Amino acid sequence: MASRIASSAERIVYRIASLPVALSTLLGSSDESDPLQAAVAWRYWRPQGLGDWSELVAGLVVWPIALGLGSLWFTWRNGAVIRKRCGKSAPAQLSEQIRLYFSDGVLPPWYYIFSLYDGDGIARAPSYLQRFETKPAIFPLLKRRRGSPLNDKVEFAEYCAERGIASIPTLLNLDGTSSPASLPDQDLFVKPIKGRGGRGAERWDRIESGLFVSPDGQRLAAEDLRAKLVERSRDDPIIVQPRLSPHPELADVTNGALPTVRVVTCLNESGAPEVIGAVFRMSVGANATVDNLHAGGIAAAVVLDTGQLSRATNLGSDARLGWVVVHPDSGAPIEGRILPLWGDVKQLAVRAHREFADRVVIGWDIAILENGPVLVEGNGNPDMDILQRFMRRGLREHRFANLLAHHLRHRLPELSNRLCVSGDAALDQVHEAGRVHPHQCQADAGCARGGPQLPPEQP
Repeated sequence: MASRIASSAERIVYRIASLPVALSTLLGSSDESDPLQAAVAWRYWRPQGLGDWSELVAGLVVWPIALGLGSLWFTWRNGAVIRKRCGKSAPAQLSEQIRLYFSDGVLPPWYYIFSLYDGDGIARAPSYLQRFETKPAIFPLLKRRRGSPLNDKVEFAEYCAERGIASIPTLLNLDGTSSPASLPDQDLFVKPIKGRGGRGAERWDRIESGLFVSPDGQRLAAEDLRAKLVERSRDDPIIVQPRLSPHPELADVTNGALPTVRVVTCLNESGAPEVIGAVFRMSVGANATVDNLHAGGIAAAVVLDTGQLSRATNLGSDARLGWVVVHPDSGAPIEGRILPLWGDVKQLAVRAHREFADRVVIGWDIAILENGPVLVEGNGNPDMDILQRFMRRGLREHRFANLLAHHLRHRLPELSNRLCVSGDAALDQVHEAGRVHPHQCQADAGCARGGPQLPPEQP
């Protein structure tokens, strides 16, 4: 019940953020050459079922309250830090958040995530693909009703194993209906079968035969841990996997959780996967279980042709950390580091997408181990904020936007009049003008493409 309420609340937030774009399209005041906004508006005004209708009505009713309270909260949280860092007063930040909501649907957290308080942020804002555009609209519109298994972690592991794709194996699948005779006598990692964002994950390290310890120091005998996991699985089915160690060259940029690379791939016009961008994620602070940014981790952008890392930062809605060149806990260098086996990582992502080719966009979580990279999981509705946090210009001015428009036209003929060639042509002119940061041209595993480049100077 709690998860359903949280999901509904999240969708209402998307309704609130989408409202300015949907209204401007409905009233004919938006840029009709933007095929992605046309798709967002098309989806916005076509609720499906009672749940969609209730969330639409809720968004229309509460948006002034949500905008006002959200702007005040995030300005209170970050205003003094940004004023000290950039010289912009808290009232100016608050004013810009209100302005950007009405012009581009930017809600207060994303004002800070995309560093729109810095320099020419107002001018840069339209270049970002907003979460309300991708998660509830564009990506679902591109998804087939019954596709390859990405959301179910048990089915995903079996699907990969059948096709010889390197992935983390499943040791146990617990759903509360049966109990294993014993637990594997090794370090264990536990997560919900349909969880996301690292929520609900547990780490249990074997310290001696039949005895396990969690990162917070809790010790359980194997039999007690087995009973605990079985009981938990009655309400929330879980899988048990081996807890893996990273490549030795990466052991100094984590505080215990397995660091992973988020690699986003997208099918091109001919149906072949291309690597769009990548970030390397690391755990910091007290969280020694997962590396997810939404769980407090940090990340660095990866230059696709070399595997070199940028400076690192958190998701950005909390601006206190800023940008760091070394790991906050270990002091190990991050900026300029080259990821080991980087070519193999890109090849694994491309090969995996070929086996999940019914999906247009996939965000792969890949762990780099001493003996090679392995898939942790795939995400059919990936969070693009993670990539765009590191971009001075957003993904709307990137080849990725062209590819989304191409697939929307082909999968939704009823939108063909709105998702017209003029939109692609406009985007192509952007690329020809070199606005996708050609100073760091990135390449995927097979062919060179303009990717989400790091800005010459990050915020």
